[in-house]
Amino acid sequence: MKKFASIIVSLLVAGVLFADDTDMTLTSGSLAFLNEAGEYACLEIDWSKAQVVEFDRRMNVDKNFGSIAQYNQKQGSDWVKDWPEVQRRATEGVMMRKNGSYCFNKKNKGGLQMCSGPLTWKFYTTTKDTDEKESYEKHYMMVDPKQAKYKFVVTVNKIDMGNGVAAGFGMSMQSGGAIMTGTMKAVEIKTGKTVATFDIKSCKGVGNYAQYIRLQLLFSELFAYGLLGLK
Repeated sequence: MKKFASIIVSLLVAGVLFADDTDMTLTSGSLAFLNEAGEYACLEIDWSKAQVVEFDRRMNVDKNFGSIAQYNQKQGSDWVKDWPEVQRRATEGVMMRKNGSYCFNKKNKGGLQMCSGPLTWKFYTTTKDTDEKESYEKHYMMVDPKQAKYKFVVTVNKIDMGNGVAAGFGMSMQSGGAIMTGTMKAVEIKTGKTVATFDIKSCKGVGNYAQYIRLQLLFSELFAYGLLGLK
């Protein structure tokens, strides 16, 4: 419970620092589905083609560390072991609804809402930690993803995982934050129809000492400011 509380505090603090720092465009379809009240969407992140890099200030690749698997192996056995948990946690910041102006659900109140993805729902329905389960119910939109009408699929092309040391020193608002490029599509689950596609030229999250929180903040930025900024 204490661990979860510290995560919430970190996200709250970061929430006041968020700014529109995403360059993305709608490449096909319409944003009308974002206004559908009473409907849900879940989020999936496709890491299969992702290259872990280090960007310079102009978004040029300064270093390339290879695929996610190659990067994790270079970081050590703990990184490899923790990656499944990091993947699950990475989607959770997007669906937080009560904590901070950076939350998609709060900013899109009255319209489409983000619910738990398959990995988080599985964790929530199987965990024996009652305190953590109650915390999820308090802070997240815990709705079975089977009830979602839409699914967002974010395909990560290049990602700078950020730097916990730089975030700790707080050299600037974005110090140590994760940065990504890629594409995104919104799919109507029942029909399989793609209702909108997006090109993500860059998305920069706020820094944090923990990798999974940096990724949470990155995808929160993408949805709360990048996506909704197109409306």
